[in-house]
Amino acid sequence: MMKKAMAVLVSGLTLAVGVAGCGNGNTVDGTKTVAVLDETTEVPLGEFNLMLRYLQAQMESNYGAMMGMTNIYSQDLTGSGTIYGETAKETLMDQFKEMYVLEAEASNYGVELTDEEKSAISDAADQFLSDNSASVKKELGVDKAMTEHLLTLMTIQNKMYGPLTEDVDTEVSDEEAAQKRIAYVFMSTAGTEQDEDGNTIDLTDGEKAAKKQELQDILDAAKEDGDLKAAVDAANEGRDENSQLTASEATYGADSTSPAEEVRTAADALADGEFAEIIEADSGYYAVQMISTFDEEATATKKDSIVNERKNTLYQENCAALEEQHAFDVKDDVLAELTFDRRYIVNTDSTEE
Repeated sequence: MMKKAMAVLVSGLTLAVGVAGCGNGNTVDGTKTVAVLDETTEVPLGEFNLMLRYLQAQMESNYGAMMGMTNIYSQDLTGSGTIYGETAKETLMDQFKEMYVLEAEASNYGVELTDEEKSAISDAADQFLSDNSASVKKELGVDKAMTEHLLTLMTIQNKMYGPLTEDVDTEVSDEEAAQKRIAYVFMSTAGTEQDEDGNTIDLTDGEKAAKKQELQDILDAAKEDGDLKAAVDAANEGRDENSQLTASEATYGADSTSPAEEVRTAADALADGEFAEIIEADSGYYAVQMISTFDEEATATKKDSIVNERKNTLYQENCAALEEQHAFDVKDDVLAELTFDRRYIVNTDSTEE
């Protein structure tokens, strides 16, 4: 969530949203120092609080309804006795350490902001401050300088990714990335009826056998014309809209965990165009057709994914190495001033607080 929010802020360098608190007002002294890099560079509390509340608002927006709760940062989500907000503060402080170290090291890698980027950052800060009321800005404890510097940190972090990953090995063999493509259809044997106590009634052996036979009929038809998906479409013509079957396509490789292991194992024994016999799993039956034992498009995509994974690993390793060269002192008493008794939301309508 944190990286997603930062990516959103960095791309386009705009913050055309409002952050609003719900509850009684609370003023944060954003000029307080919440951390210090190398005993000289101070991290203002307002800068940290702005990012913290932005993430809090995003978390509330994206997961609040899904999890059936509000003010997620004030909840103990793991049963550990610690509210999520405290964990979020620790995680975000690690990110601030990384960003401040990368800013300090940027010149050593030839990384600097262009005049265009500086202008865009200034405009974004003006827009953000314009979109929020004086009371909200007091709660955040933020001013233009802090907002600009936060966006500057994010932009530098984004630009440092290239230099820190330029030595990555981009060679990936076909064997390492190889992906197969299959078509498959699943017929569940889970019961759909409930007894008077609300318990699901299991299917009888006869009912399960009937489902298996129905899938066998589809498989037999598929073998005749060589197309599992077409056979499923034909079978669906005789089924009502609530019982339609789905013929899915999937690609997988040696390190994949989906589709189901039983499906992958059966498919591995097939040549292009071949069909597996009905596969029995705990949850139902599968019919499978091998579309391609080497899918070029999926393999190329996997190669890109492997290179990106290598880059991310190298980036984290290089960041860790740089961080070891710097001291970063967190002021725990100041950090403790940021509590989570209030909700923050992101408004997409800048005419409302």
